[in-house]
Amino acid sequence: MANWADELNSKIDVKLEKSREKDIRFFRIDEFKRNIERVDGFSNSCPFCLKHKIDISEAVETIHEAVEVPGKQRRDFDRLISRLARHMQKEHGFYAPFYFSYLYAFIGISVSLIFGYILYKLFPVYGEVLFLASVMVGIIAAYLSGSIKDSKIRSAKKLM
Repeated sequence: MANWADELNSKIDVKLEKSREKDIRFFRIDEFKRNIERVDGFSNSCPFCLKHKIDISEAVETIHEAVEVPGKQRRDFDRLISRLARHMQKEHGFYAPFYFSYLYAFIGISVSLIFGYILYKLFPVYGEVLFLASVMVGIIAAYLSGSIKDSKIRSAKKLM
């Protein structure tokens, strides 16, 4: 079965050899190739992956048109990449680099702002100091916990 993924990846390389590097990065072709290999590996045990092998094969046949010409092919290709990425994240545990660092930092900022505001209102004399301290502690703690989770994902080789 690894032959299927290798064949499609080489077909993509041939079809896009004259495309600009900027377009290849913009349309996430490298991510698409990695997801082709993952779909091939998981297709024995995952019905979603097995079903999308057909969609991937069709997308590879028209990939040059999808990258070069705006229109239906491009929309379909973009939707396919997004579906595959969501599935790989939800079902198989693959995440984008720094996913949890950014997510936890956002949550930490939100929670620490609310907590800091409450402290600001409860203790007006030291309100500004407590507000700033809670925001700093919240951001740092959230970012560190997100970084720890990201490093676990990196060590498990589960990066998108």
